[in-house]
Amino acid sequence: MKINDVIRTRRQALGLTQEALADKLGVSAPAVNKWERALNYPDITLLPALARTLGVDLNTLLSFQEDMGREEIARFLNALAETGRTEGCAAAFQMAQDKLREFPNSDLLSSGAAGVLEGLLALYPSGSEAEQEDWRQTLSALWERSARSTDPQVRETALHTLISRSIAAGDLDRAEALLSQLLQSHPDRRALTAALREKQGRQEEAWVLLESELFQRAHGIQNVLFQMLDLAAEEGDRERARLISDAASRAGTALGLPGYAELSAPLQFALLERDGPRALALLADLLEGLAAPWLPADCPLYRHIPAKPDGGAPATLLQPMLDLLEADPDAQFLKNVPGYRELLGKYRNCGL
Repeated sequence: MKINDVIRTRRQALGLTQEALADKLGVSAPAVNKWERALNYPDITLLPALARTLGVDLNTLLSFQEDMGREEIARFLNALAETGRTEGCAAAFQMAQDKLREFPNSDLLSSGAAGVLEGLLALYPSGSEAEQEDWRQTLSALWERSARSTDPQVRETALHTLISRSIAAGDLDRAEALLSQLLQSHPDRRALTAALREKQGRQEEAWVLLESELFQRAHGIQNVLFQMLDLAAEEGDRERARLISDAASRAGTALGLPGYAELSAPLQFALLERDGPRALALLADLLEGLAAPWLPADCPLYRHIPAKPDGGAPATLLQPMLDLLEADPDAQFLKNVPGYRELLGKYRNCGL
């Protein structure tokens, strides 16, 4: 906020007229009016008294703010998007450049403005070819600056954008160099790498990366649904629990997950319902799935993922699963269901 805005907003917040503020400072009302319209500035000798009268420190009065806060940046970016929508890209780029000159050290502002301006240029293209080229150069400079930020969030967002741009432009060496700077934990790293490998003509590697990403995200979806099932059960909402269980089963089938992953939620719901026969049938299918190797090539979605020597090691989950089942309070009623002890004994003694 500039000094004229600080004077005006603080005066109004204190319920003072321009005349009242002028009287307190020993100046004329027109002088205060000129301050608030940014036509003139207070004399340096008045600044301490002005700051005390307005209830602010000198740093605030003189706009000595090193950076904008996150909420302030968010409000500015919303205003920037609205300006671009209603007044066009030229007005938005000018608005962003004015704010960036005011806060030249704010990487978060720079990155946020670049994202909004990029979207505006795509959604509301306007201006001459020369203007659009200037805007693209401005965006490139903002992303390059953001990629050097010490803020991990800003840096990773900028790197993601620059990698995508380099791939689209066919600058694959630069994309590879930028990719090496992206954190291994970045959620889109595999997808970006796959896009680069495809452009490099390394389709097999691209398939493996994308299929691995799908497999990981599919398990993530199952885990979220399982947690939702537990929450619905805790709240006593059996109908919602049933719907979530069905959704987890369908998702497992649609996403080509191994049978044990597909059956876990329905088994949990059967235990919740104390449905002994159904729980036993589901448990038998689940244990059988754990005892058998899972081959990615058997599913069209994962045919490029190399099979592991141990078949994906589902069998290593078998004994922990049996231990967990026997300790689960919700499963204790199964001990009275015919065939339960024999089923557990079969897999306890299967030598796996």
